[in-house]
This record gives sequence, C-alpha cells and structure tokens, in this order.
Amino acid sequence: MRVLAFEVAPIHNADAQTLHGFLTLDRPSIHPVARAVAQIANPAPYGLIGLGLIAIALLARRVRVAAAVAVVLLGTAVTTDYILKPLLAAPRFAEVLGPVQIPEKSFPSGHATASMALALCAVLVAPPRWRPFVAALGAAFAVAVSYSFLSLDWHYPRDVLGGYLVAAGWTALAVAALRYAEVRWPARSGREAAGRVLARVQVRSFALGLACIVVAAAVLVAAVSPERALDFVRAHTIFAVGAAAIALASLAVAATLAALLRDS
Repeated sequence: MRVLAFEVAPIHNADAQTLHGFLTLDRPSIHPVARAVAQIANPAPYGLIGLGLIAIALLARRVRVAAAVAVVLLGTAVTTDYILKPLLAAPRFAEVLGPVQIPEKSFPSGHATASMALALCAVLVAPPRWRPFVAALGAAFAVAVSYSFLSLDWHYPRDVLGGYLVAAGWTALAVAALRYAEVRWPARSGREAAGRVLARVQVRSFALGLACIVVAAAVLVAAVSPERALDFVRAHTIFAVGAAAIALASLAVAATLAALLRDS
C-alpha cells in the first residue's frame, strides 16, 4: 500500500485527484460539522469510546473480549502513530492541490485507523444477533470520519485505506487469539447450536443494515439536489471512484469480521 501511494505516479495522481474532489466539498456551512465528525477519532473521544466498549464486554462477563478490545485499541494506535508514520514518512507533492499539501507523516491515517478500530471492536463486543447491524453502522461511522477529514485536507485517500488495514490486521490477530483461547481453555456456554441457526439471519441483517445506509445516502442526495450531485460526479469521476472505494473497503472489513464471528 505504501509503495502504491508513494512510488507509483499514476496511482499517486489519482489519489491527489480524489483528494482534490473532497476538498471541493468543503464549505463554510459544512466545515464545522466535518471537523466535529473527524474529531470523534481524536485521542480523548477514542479512549472514552474504547473504555465504553470494554465496560460493555465486562458487564456481559466476556473478560477475554474486553482484553482483546483493549489490545486492539492500544496496538493500532501505537502501530500507526509511533511506528508506521515515522518509518514511512516521505514527501508527496501534488500539483493539483496547489498550496494545500499533505504533511510527510501522514501514512497511514491515525483517524482512519482509530475509526475502523472502534467499529471492529464494537462488532467484537456486540451480541451475535446484533453483529450485522453493528458492522453496517460501524462501517458507516468509519466512512463518515474518513470523508470528513479528507474534506479538511488532513490526508490522502490512500492513507485511509492504510489505516483500515492496520485496524483489520490487529483485529484479525485478536480474533485468532480468542479462538485459540476458546479451544485451549473452553468457556462454559451453549452457543454452538445457535451459531448455525443465526448464520442466515445475520447475513440478511447485514444486508438490511447496508440497504438502510444506502437509502439514507440516496435521500440525502435527493434532498440536496440530484442534478447537482450528478453534475458533480461527472466533473469529478476519479473522486467518485475513490470515495466509493473507501466506502466499499470499510464495508468489506466490517462484514468480513461479522462473518468470521457468526458462529461465535
């Protein structure tokens, strides 16, 4: 991902064009809202939401899950902000951005990492029957945070995908550890039979949650102006493709985790 973002000129140019499209969305009326949404992934709110997820797991007597959430939230933050950003820092000048250039230490995005980590940890904490809905809402949350800070010229879109990968990697390790612990030290529960019964219901529930998000987005576009929205997409085709890729990546990561946990 880093090589593609920094070293491959056509991809870097497409990245810059996508970011330029996001910057054109910034308006005086939208700017405060975008900043408020982006700042949900700041350290203080991130920590508070994380503590809330840990508390929910502990109240449900799921100590292993609470520990896994703590490891994921801490591990992703340290990996992105203290290891990868300094290690992978490099200038990425883009002429299309003019005077608005992204800082060298921007890959991967800490805010994208944080928002996706919170979304995936929420899926871990959620009861099995609610995981598809939580996955859909968590993906929408990560996308909202990412779109917001992109419109504020904090990162390139490729930085967002890098952050999603960090969060997905740490969550995958946590899930693997939880499953190993379950095999090595089985917990007393009768959930095995329920897992298969709920599998189809979960798939339908995730589809329903995703459909609700799509409908809400369509209603929003219709409320603003369908003609203006279509004209904007035609004028910024690369932006539209990049924005759609971020949304699909977020949904794919959250849906994959929900699918992996469907029998848990």
